Amino acid sequence: MKKALLLAVVALTSGIAAAQMKNPDTLVSVSSGDWGTGFDPVYCYDTACGNVLDNTVESLFGYNGNDPKEIVPRLAAELPTVENGGISEDGLTYTIKLRPNLTFSDGSPVTAADVEYSFERMMVYSTDVGPAGLLLEPLVGSAALVRPDGDTSFAQIDKSVETQGDDTVVFTLAKPFAPFLSELAGYYSSVYSKADAVSKSDWSGEESDWQNFNNTPEGSTEYATTGTLATGPFTIERYDVGSTVVLQRNDNYWRDPAQLSRVILQSIPDDNTRVQLLSTGDADMATRDIFPQSLLPTIEKIPGVTITQNAGLSLYGFFMTHDIDGSATNYLGSGKLDGNGIPADFFSDIDVRKGFASAFDYKTFIADVMQGAAEQQNTVAIKGLIGYTEESPKYVTDPEQAADHFRKAFGGQVWENGFTLPTFFNSGNTTRQQGLQILKQNIEQINPKFKIEVRELQFSQILTQAAAHQLTLWMGGWGADFADPHSFAQPFLATNGNYPQNMRFSDPALDKMIDDAVLETDPDARAKLYQEIAQIGFDEVPEIAAYQPLQTFIQYDWVQGRVTNPMLSSDYFYGMSKATN
Repeated sequence: MKKALLLAVVALTSGIAAAQMKNPDTLVSVSSGDWGTGFDPVYCYDTACGNVLDNTVESLFGYNGNDPKEIVPRLAAELPTVENGGISEDGLTYTIKLRPNLTFSDGSPVTAADVEYSFERMMVYSTDVGPAGLLLEPLVGSAALVRPDGDTSFAQIDKSVETQGDDTVVFTLAKPFAPFLSELAGYYSSVYSKADAVSKSDWSGEESDWQNFNNTPEGSTEYATTGTLATGPFTIERYDVGSTVVLQRNDNYWRDPAQLSRVILQSIPDDNTRVQLLSTGDADMATRDIFPQSLLPTIEKIPGVTITQNAGLSLYGFFMTHDIDGSATNYLGSGKLDGNGIPADFFSDIDVRKGFASAFDYKTFIADVMQGAAEQQNTVAIKGLIGYTEESPKYVTDPEQAADHFRKAFGGQVWENGFTLPTFFNSGNTTRQQGLQILKQNIEQINPKFKIEVRELQFSQILTQAAAHQLTLWMGGWGADFADPHSFAQPFLATNGNYPQNMRFSDPALDKMIDDAVLETDPDARAKLYQEIAQIGFDEVPEIAAYQPLQTFIQYDWVQGRVTNPMLSSDYFYGMSKATN
């Protein structure tokens, strides 16, 4: 398959003339995501919709250029510190003043009431697919999503964010939280118009109707297709569901308007078509990391196209639901260990999980699929953050060891009877497809009774079915929400983290360690705690962390001002332009 793909792309790019720059005030970027969760921040928790929100909404803080650790004021007037009175001595109160004369894209003023509403709306909605847990953890003390019959009350949400006049907002944390300022720099902490939301029959901002909006289905708000009324340098001009997003310059922007008048994001699931659009100059650039590494030598031959790679803060691997809901799919097959399916609790057996971890060929995947642009990384203590060490444990590809684990699993039934397991990747992501093919080949060679199916789903289906505990095993990844090890320990290993919720994995003792680590202020003590957390995650194998990739950026040389900050979902178009040399 890989050889056929390369031949097809080579044919497309052979002998082409240098493309000419088109439409100097319009930038076209090709991607593969389908924006299935839409553009309402309460549902958006992936890089596809995040790439749109990074450019249409804004938070109190942002990042300075390419540095993932330097936080700068965005809508806030200054960074709060203990010295300037913005942070209390006990680390529980953050008082933040807004810049003067901020306006939304319709020209209406931004007030502290809009900040309060935006944060509280995120927590009130607490959608299964969204990022509310990121704010709930520091503000109410638990990342568990809010439910009417749950432990978190509306009063807790309400008191966590308050206003002082029209220009000052006060956050009261449930506990000290080391990366809180970094959390205020993400699109999930964006600020949008309360008046506009209420006028569209959204949550009123009061206790009386909050339960009506709690965990409503994705796509149910008007903002799913239009985006919120916000302050960003661009607005959503048009959305052709699943295929195109057109961003239009916000001429009411509180800073100087963007140089580009429009940005067109095109979702193209086929690698060949994306390459063709680049080769003809109909696309100016590609969204970060959408091409398999094996195509880069061919793309590099397109005249005028440049490829750059740098270190990222992300972790990719295989995720396994420990208690699968098979009621709405055929993924369980027979539902038994009879060679024709799997039971719902297939991955609850640690020997099954360890068998898969020992079967995957990490070196071949990194060498052949990633073309060396990744490092094997089997724990949440990733390179570039506190807790990383070169001595971090690594899984060894060992078919005999894998076979030993499978012989133990389910009292020998797995080995004796075999199984048929469907696995999943998102459409257009040939890297993940090839990773699953390697897993399939290695697993099936261990025992002829083992059968792996590699299936394709739209990205939005992957997210929805994972949240509904319907997926069996799928390949995915995680980019840091903020440049701190908690941004990997919590979503990968904590009971209320993104993947453990999807996978139905829980370890209360590990939860406590993760809570202790984020409260710790001494860097050396934190590093030790995260190393211990990483070791437990490695030993328990709730998922199989596999590799940490380099980030890949592809563009024509006429594209100017691109930022390569790993904290962005992909691109920040505000400072970008097109100009021939």
